[in-house]
Amino acid sequence: SPTVTLPPAQCTVVGAGPGGVLAADVMAGADGCGGSLRLFERGDLPLEGTYDTLPFFETFNKQEVYIVGTYNGAELPFAGVFGGQQTTNGGVFAPGTAAELAAGLAIGTAAAQAAQACAAASVNATYWKPLLGAVPPPVQHIEGQTLLDHNGMLATCVNETGCAWGDMLMPPGFHTPGSADSIRRRTVAHGVHGSGAPDYATLGAEVRSIDFEEDPNSGELMAAAVRLSDGTVSPVADGGKVLLAASSIGSASILARSRPDLYSSFTFNNHYYTASFLLPSSVCVPAGDGEVCGEGPPASTHSHNWNYGFVTPGNGDCAGQSFEVDLRGNYPVPDAPYQVILLQMEPEMRSHGGWNASTGLIDLVDEPPTECDLLARRQAINITSASWGAFTPGFSLDSSHAAVAAWPQGWHWAGGIPLVDGSSRVAGTTNVFSADAGAVRKPFNCHTSMVSAAAGVIAGMEALGLPTADCMDHITASFPPPPPPPVSSEQMVACIMSCDDATLSAYRSCNMACHGMYSPSPPPPPPPPSASP
Repeated sequence: SPTVTLPPAQCTVVGAGPGGVLAADVMAGADGCGGSLRLFERGDLPLEGTYDTLPFFETFNKQEVYIVGTYNGAELPFAGVFGGQQTTNGGVFAPGTAAELAAGLAIGTAAAQAAQACAAASVNATYWKPLLGAVPPPVQHIEGQTLLDHNGMLATCVNETGCAWGDMLMPPGFHTPGSADSIRRRTVAHGVHGSGAPDYATLGAEVRSIDFEEDPNSGELMAAAVRLSDGTVSPVADGGKVLLAASSIGSASILARSRPDLYSSFTFNNHYYTASFLLPSSVCVPAGDGEVCGEGPPASTHSHNWNYGFVTPGNGDCAGQSFEVDLRGNYPVPDAPYQVILLQMEPEMRSHGGWNASTGLIDLVDEPPTECDLLARRQAINITSASWGAFTPGFSLDSSHAAVAAWPQGWHWAGGIPLVDGSSRVAGTTNVFSADAGAVRKPFNCHTSMVSAAAGVIAGMEALGLPTADCMDHITASFPPPPPPPVSSEQMVACIMSCDDATLSAYRSCNMACHGMYSPSPPPPPPPPSASP
């Protein structure tokens, strides 16, 4: 069929994950595109009911996917719907601190803080801090730990009596009856656009490549048009910008298809994890022709949800590494399954990607973990096992009930896109920007979907020549902000380490008192009402 050429666009965003959605949103709100803003998304809307009627577990790994590349020889599927991986992933809200984001994106801390605030305001998340009660269960033997109580879930509970959050990812056979049916998924796309898509978005539009010309002034590449797989050409207007937000791997593929002579080798970073799925002694679940019953104590002793970050001690040759230990319990439902997840947040190992012209995909291969990576994993497992083993007989991250094999990659692919120092602009170009996790130079203690959202804000504002600090003036949504991020307290940690852990009740009382040193004081009670005349 004849090639269709669209009118030139001032702003073109490729990919409608959290980064692309927010990049387009701030540019639309700033009216910096002169009415010519296009957002191309290769997929359609997510499953009907994703946000309104389907329980969270019915959307977990259930959306339409496409093959973004190969990973260690196997096909690597990503969500191919409006909203991106947030429509189908584990739904963790953990953006890291502003200082961590600033280091990861090579920007100033104030800009990172503003971008995080705008990203958080664009999604209706549930934060752990209001749900924790007095204190979370203890994590003993971990020095230098920080309670990540500003984290949470990209979901809401629509049941007034509460939801058992630990069941949100589990298949129905594992559920306490009715415990997870009322948890609904939330994404940046939903926070900004509800269950639909904006008029400036074109769905079912797979971007294949960018037509580049040489800028006569700088000699760098200048994006002149965006070319879709169906032959449609979307020209870039004079002075126009192109923002890549098709995932770190997907955006790298677009660059490779466009100029394989310049963009054919990439280095990505990731997080790795291991987990133990635990059943209390009172719970049995179907397994084959029979059932498996738990070996642990009642889950009511581990019913909360929380995240702790800690750093392994390392040794003389290896620096310590950041890890995160997550508990997914079932508060307020007692005697229900719960899960402990240990994530390696800052590994030395990397994933190298090479453009494969014969398949049209990027082939990713993990480096073997370094000796320091292996040391950090051993130390992290020992710390976590010592903590949980004190009150959970038989607990092991190598348990036969483990939910996953040891140390696979998470859905946290980041980096890979070569960028100008201190900028979201793709190196070697004048007008192409990275607007999602592809902009992350190095991994840090985060889950990357909200990092993608913040990167989209930063790229959108930079493309328009506006300061990131003004982003709140241009975003559509305005959900309540999360609790402030934690401030590590050496005094609190020293207090916890001194607690007598001979009995659970004594330790928890001491632990609660220590956390009182960290938690801000509650607001004073309101004054009594005036007496009627």
